[in-house]
Amino acid sequence: MLKNSRRCWMAALTIAAVAGISALSVVTTRAGSEFPDEPILAFSTMRGNVPGLEINGNTSAGAPWVIGDGDGALSIDGDVTILVRKLVLAPSVTPGGGTNPVHSFRAIVSCTTVINGVQEVVNITTGSFPADAKGHCVISDRVTLPNPCYAPIVFVGPAPANVVRDTEIEGGTWFAVTGN
Repeated sequence: MLKNSRRCWMAALTIAAVAGISALSVVTTRAGSEFPDEPILAFSTMRGNVPGLEINGNTSAGAPWVIGDGDGALSIDGDVTILVRKLVLAPSVTPGGGTNPVHSFRAIVSCTTVINGVQEVVNITTGSFPADAKGHCVISDRVTLPNPCYAPIVFVGPAPANVVRDTEIEGGTWFAVTGN
C-alpha cells in the first residue's frame, strides 16, 4: 500500500514538473512569436450605456441605449472588427425608443499604457461606418495601438462629421462598450 502511494505521488510530481516546464517554455517563446493579426481582445458581448457614465475619459450618451449583440476583435497590430446588431435607443426613450437615429458609428479603442514611466490612458478612434435605423453596423478599420496596450476596452458611439480615423482623442461619446 505504501509503495503504491509513493508511486502515485512520484507520478503526480513528475506530471506537475513536465506541465510546469511546458508552461514556462510557452511563456518564454510567446514573447517573440506573436502573429500580427493575433487578437489581444475578442468579445461576444457589449453592454448598452447608462447615461453620464465615464470610462477612461469617454462619456456615455445622455439617453440610455441598448444593444442586441456586439461581437468583435482587436488584434495586436490594431485591426478592429465589430459586428453591431440592434444598437438603439432604449425602449423607454420617447420619442424614438427602439430605433437608431444616428447615421454613422465609430469605435474608440482605449488602452492603459506607460509613457516615460508614467501610466496614461490612450483613446484612439476609428473612422466612420454607416449604421441603419435598426442599429446594425459593421466596423472594420485599423488603429495604431500604444505599446504596451494594457486592458483594452472597445466603445461604439456616434461618429462626428469631422472624425479622422486612427487619431488619438481625449475621449468621446459612446452608446455601447465591451463587457456585460
